[in-house]
Amino acid sequence: MVSSVETDGVRLAEVARENLDKQIEHCPDWNVAGMIAHMAGVYRFITANVENTGSDAPAKLDREDVPEGEAIVDYFLEKHTALLGALRAVDPSATAWNWGSGSTVDFYHRRMVHETAVHRWDVENAAGVAGPKSEAFDADLAHDGINEVIEVGMQASPGGSRSDFPAGSLHLHRTDGDGEWMLAANDGVLTVTQEHGKGDCAVRGTASALYLYMWSRVAADDETTIQTFGDAALVAAWGDVSP
Repeated sequence: MVSSVETDGVRLAEVARENLDKQIEHCPDWNVAGMIAHMAGVYRFITANVENTGSDAPAKLDREDVPEGEAIVDYFLEKHTALLGALRAVDPSATAWNWGSGSTVDFYHRRMVHETAVHRWDVENAAGVAGPKSEAFDADLAHDGINEVIEVGMQASPGGSRSDFPAGSLHLHRTDGDGEWMLAANDGVLTVTQEHGKGDCAVRGTASALYLYMWSRVAADDETTIQTFGDAALVAAWGDVSP
């Protein structure tokens, strides 16, 4: 997993350096410089928590000045290098605070794989060098990413649990390998089963396409990337659940 964080982080910085002023399509408040400043802050926070083993509370960080202009790329790479060092040095099974369902460092390994992969794609997309959405990610990584979105992004954040789910079920069907998911919520509690079924709406696509849909990077009416069935408004609503 750490090798994926390393490769995608280096690629993100490489593309960002020549495109700092480009806007991030799916994060309209950010240009590329803002995106990598965000990522540097995420890496700094995660590194502190990976190194803070044995704690049941988040690490506290002092304020740090963030450079502007081209220097932001080197700042990002500094934080990226520190993160890689921490992930490689600390036992993944060690106890550490996080906002998932477990309390071990391996949560951060998985979280950083997907955070880095998707934002690498964001920067490539801003620069006009991203590949087709249906094949933008390794299929195995994307399949795990769908599960990670459901298990973490849709249900928890550092600020607490979520309960704002659409009132209707969603069926996801992967078309380039095994993978089906049925999502439904009852009284704000998300239920997920990995099985075939008929939902109030459905989305079909490759693992990569479904991964980006679950990250709100594929619109419900993007017929070149996904197939949708049932309530179109519900397809859009489920696609907007994750941050």
